[in-house]
Amino acid sequence: MDPAIDALLVAMPKAELHIHLEGAIRPATLLALAQRHGVDIGCRDLAGLRELYRFRDFRHFIELYGVIIQTIRAPEDFVLIAEELGRDAAAQGTRYLETTFTMGSHVLRKGLPFEEIMDALATAVASVRRENGVEIRFILDHVRGWPPEECQQAAEWCVRGRDRGVVALGLGGYEPGNPASLYAEAIRWVQAQGLPFVPHAGEAAGPGGIWDALAFGPPRIGHGIRAVDDPALVTYLRDHGIVLEICPTSNVCTGSVPSLAAHPLRRLWDAGVPLTINSDDPPMFGTTLLDEYRLAVTHFGFTPAELAQVSRTAIGAALLPAADRARLVAGFEADLQHLGLGR
Repeated sequence: MDPAIDALLVAMPKAELHIHLEGAIRPATLLALAQRHGVDIGCRDLAGLRELYRFRDFRHFIELYGVIIQTIRAPEDFVLIAEELGRDAAAQGTRYLETTFTMGSHVLRKGLPFEEIMDALATAVASVRRENGVEIRFILDHVRGWPPEECQQAAEWCVRGRDRGVVALGLGGYEPGNPASLYAEAIRWVQAQGLPFVPHAGEAAGPGGIWDALAFGPPRIGHGIRAVDDPALVTYLRDHGIVLEICPTSNVCTGSVPSLAAHPLRRLWDAGVPLTINSDDPPMFGTTLLDEYRLAVTHFGFTPAELAQVSRTAIGAALLPAADRARLVAGFEADLQHLGLGR
């Protein structure tokens, strides 16, 4: 890549809307947490961890993700991984993060106190803002295949955590056979409380999963790459301004697409679908948000001006009060103008 373009990508202000807290743990930190809490993750060093991260398919990835979650055993663990996440973001020019994590895995499965987790995360967020200038918010997701009543519990946690940075209810996990409509009651309930629903859909399942999720009026869809298989759906997403949170390297690593050459990122962009570029679970996929921006240039032919628009889309789609979002948007525009990437 041209060094001048790379320097531009490094300096470009970025927002990431699709990154998982548990999946973003630094490898060395993950090994330390596993040792501290006596959790067998299947390896004991960085070389072994790299081998562990060679996923056979999406289900294999989900299984390993469950193992990683077991290494988080105390509120101070949340402080550590969130603060490191903020530092890593700042090093890449990322100003804003919406970070998904599965509260039920920690409270229902391990018995950690909800309030202590949220207080720990609020402490980390304040520290990151003060030291690195990065804003972090949280999406609490429900795992497909878990009981609907647990989705209702996740929705209630979202409302209880709103004062400490929770901005939405998410939906993740293994998509085939588990449509969003199975959790309709909880989704409608959280929306009635004034919080949006932002599901993963159209990753390991086809366009039908996206259509199903769209019945709830989400402002964004996590992944959504299988929309490309349905021209009517592509038109709907474009015309209704539904933002896709696309994670190219993740999609290849989990087998959701066979290769970067087959990835529909460019086709969706050219069709006018509003989209963002994200890292998903960066250490697990050997990437970063900055690497994904570089990939957009080298493999998908994006120009810096196009990526500036991707960045604008991301911060514009942030699930923040209007005044807070406007402040961040103004900062992005000022920096993009300074880089010669103004509108």
